Amino acid sequence: MTDHDRIRLLGTYRTPRIRIGTVLTCEFRDCDVIVVGYTEGRIPWPLGRRRGSPARGPVVYDGLAAALRRESNIAVCYWWGVTPCVVSHWRRALGVVQTNCGTLRLRKLYAREEWFVAARARGQAKSGDPERRRKLSKAFKGRRPPKHVIEAMRRGRTGKPHPPEVRAKISAIRRAAIARGEFKPPGGRAWTATEDELVRTLPALAAARRTKRSLNAVYMRRIRLGLPDGRATNGRKPKARSPGA
Repeated sequence: MTDHDRIRLLGTYRTPRIRIGTVLTCEFRDCDVIVVGYTEGRIPWPLGRRRGSPARGPVVYDGLAAALRRESNIAVCYWWGVTPCVVSHWRRALGVVQTNCGTLRLRKLYAREEWFVAARARGQAKSGDPERRRKLSKAFKGRRPPKHVIEAMRRGRTGKPHPPEVRAKISAIRRAAIARGEFKPPGGRAWTATEDELVRTLPALAAARRTKRSLNAVYMRRIRLGLPDGRATNGRKPKARSPGA
């Protein structure tokens, strides 16, 4: 990328013909200013000052305001003869996004440079380094995310259920973790095959005593296994529910 590519403007901007003493509205100062001269930049621009104030500076309006919203920081600095710090202040005051059209064009051009490609390759190789990944895993394992992160994750997932194949994969991973003793279900300890057999063959109260669980837990487990829960039904025959109910 050449220097001309760095400072090239996307639009065409001309110096406005304004008489000295004309009152203009500056979008940066958010007030009216009096034109007192012109800048010495490559694109001369009206200089303005507030009434009763000796401080003066370029009037952010018309073409300059449009350039701030469209062009890159370095291009505005070069053509209007101001510093990057001043342009950043102007852009923040006007609510310009960090990556506008001009900045995006520059980033795409930089991405084609040999030094950028080499640096990106080094970064990608470093990110896949097993030792680095082990250290990161050790540093973050068991650390609870901040509340605002948890809330953002919750909002992002609300109303977006996982597809069936993803749910099946998550269930398989969780069952394997439970079998290895690495995962504790939110409701307490996991049900074993022996306990499920006791729930199937014994009355609810006896199963609760044998498994050392609450009676309500046994009722809910019977429902999950597709069995009548065993509770009184006022003379009506209890219905067995499907395992997915």
